[in-house]
Amino acid sequence: MKTAALGLAALIIVAALGPGVPAPVAAAPSAFDGTWDVTLTCPPLRDDEDDAKGYVQRFSGQVKDGMLRATHGVEGQPSWHLLTGEIPPDGKAMLTIDGIVKSADYAVNHAARGKAYTFRVRATFEGTHGSGVRLGKRKCEFDFRRR
Repeated sequence: MKTAALGLAALIIVAALGPGVPAPVAAAPSAFDGTWDVTLTCPPLRDDEDDAKGYVQRFSGQVKDGMLRATHGVEGQPSWHLLTGEIPPDGKAMLTIDGIVKSADYAVNHAARGKAYTFRVRATFEGTHGSGVRLGKRKCEFDFRRR
């Protein structure tokens, strides 16, 4: 009886919406879809207020329907970060990286281990490669290569 009532409710909703309501559209594949290797290079930061050490991290991610999702480390643990964002057809993207500091020696302003951070990345993708730069005080570089 319960199943029949649910079916009837669904039929009433469809009838009420009428034939003029478009069906949901699935996201379209993108020219950038696939698996990507990411290299993040942050040179030492040397100024009067900060002396964060430099580092290089390599990780991978996926682009599906034009949406990038790349991770490094174990989610929720120090040294983890998640790089996300849409890559439009022209390849000019504004990405976001969210992460957790592993070591104060490598962090801007010597942020404590376990502190969450977020920054933006301006990136450009062309074919099977891309490049990007961190926006803000520390000018880290990103290199993207599609497998």
